[in-house]
Amino acid sequence: MSDNEKNERYILHSVSTAFSILDLFFEHEELSPAEVARCMDINRSTAFRFLVTMEQSGYLIKTDNAKYHLGVKISSLGQIAHNRMELISLIHPFLVDLSEKTGESSHLAIMDDATHITFIDKSVGTLWLTMDVTIGYSQYAHRTATGKAILAYQSDQFINQFIRSASFEPCTPTSIKDAGTLLRTLDTIREQGYATDNEEVEAGLYCIAVPVLSRDCAPIASISLSGPTTRMVMHQDSHLAHLKNAVTHIERLIR
Repeated sequence: MSDNEKNERYILHSVSTAFSILDLFFEHEELSPAEVARCMDINRSTAFRFLVTMEQSGYLIKTDNAKYHLGVKISSLGQIAHNRMELISLIHPFLVDLSEKTGESSHLAIMDDATHITFIDKSVGTLWLTMDVTIGYSQYAHRTATGKAILAYQSDQFINQFIRSASFEPCTPTSIKDAGTLLRTLDTIREQGYATDNEEVEAGLYCIAVPVLSRDCAPIASISLSGPTTRMVMHQDSHLAHLKNAVTHIERLIR
């Protein structure tokens, strides 16, 4: 079985159709349900339902003449993707340098929504038993060093909303289990300028992370070094020095 045939099993055809309809609007400024139906070779009522759904989601806007055009949400998504690519392009050489100097895996993460951190770039370490997080992996921010490093520099309003929305179900015995512990941890992170993950997601793995801050001290991202607990703890001071040095240079470039 070919890769295409394997992937076909997992495709949701309604989602595929929705994306195909969106593609039409990159070629046409406005389209009616009848025009979409004709272009997609589907019936008009089906086309209408797709259009209404995408309108409700903010991806399309209905005009006074009952046609549709792209909504500003598409532009926002494009800008977000562009900004992320610029961030990755800027920071990736520092991740590679960190991995070469320490032998451990380095990662770049951002706060992807109100509760989750997402890893968007990495450089895999050269030592044995390296930590290799899949790009795109998402986790509650308070469970990771990268997430806590960013969360510590968010506004009080953001943190309060996070506490109301996040799950504090522990992954390991050392996971943060309640809001009070999280708030005390965030205070410590702000005092020392870095965060750690001491086997809070997976036993045997330890992570150190430093936030990347804008000129007004808003958190943009965080970078980290991760590896086996014993090795990471043994070299924590030197690893932290390398991380802070990298962040200093990154912040000079982005400010």
